[in-house]
Amino acid sequence: MRAVLGFTQSLQGLRRAGDCAPYLIALVVSLFAGLAAFAETADDIFHGGVVNYLSNDIPKALEVVTNGRALYPDDIKLKKLEELLKQQNQQQQRQQQQKDEQQKQDEKKDQQSKQDQKDEQKKKKKDEEKSQKQSDKKEQDKKQDQQQSKQADDKSKEKDDDKQQQLAAHAMTPQEAKQLLDAQKSDEKVLQFMPQGEPKNRERMLKDW
Repeated sequence: MRAVLGFTQSLQGLRRAGDCAPYLIALVVSLFAGLAAFAETADDIFHGGVVNYLSNDIPKALEVVTNGRALYPDDIKLKKLEELLKQQNQQQQRQQQQKDEQQKQDEKKDQQSKQDQKDEQKKKKKDEEKSQKQSDKKEQDKKQDQQQSKQADDKSKEKDDDKQQQLAAHAMTPQEAKQLLDAQKSDEKVLQFMPQGEPKNRERMLKDW
């Protein structure tokens, strides 16, 4: 009733001011909102809070009941429902916090697992490269040893060829061999006819002649 009287007085003042259209609209909206709020009983507010609670929208239910408690501070049902909603809201917040923490831990584990996998792949690649380098070095050393061995064989063969060439260069022809053999036979004959020793008495030999 006071709201209606206040609205009437405001309306009369606006008429005297000569500019009532915008303010009239605002006042009408405020009036009906106030009347609607006062028209809603404690049971209506309690019902609205329970509906939101059963829909698992605890923050909305708590907001409705808290606003209702402001209008009906002595209502027992609203008071008990508010206490219940506060407990449920705190529990829901703890559960959400635990869920968020668990999600963070899972994300951290997942990131660590991915990082470990990358490190393992990097290490594996590094080991493979190291093994490949060692294998290439062994193969290179083997080829180098084979090349050195071949060079040594070639040098040895070259020396043998040089010796053969030298022997061939100094080898006697069949004619030279025959001449050498004839010379040896001639020397043997000369040795056969040579006296074995000198005469003891050279003068006697001369007398016999």
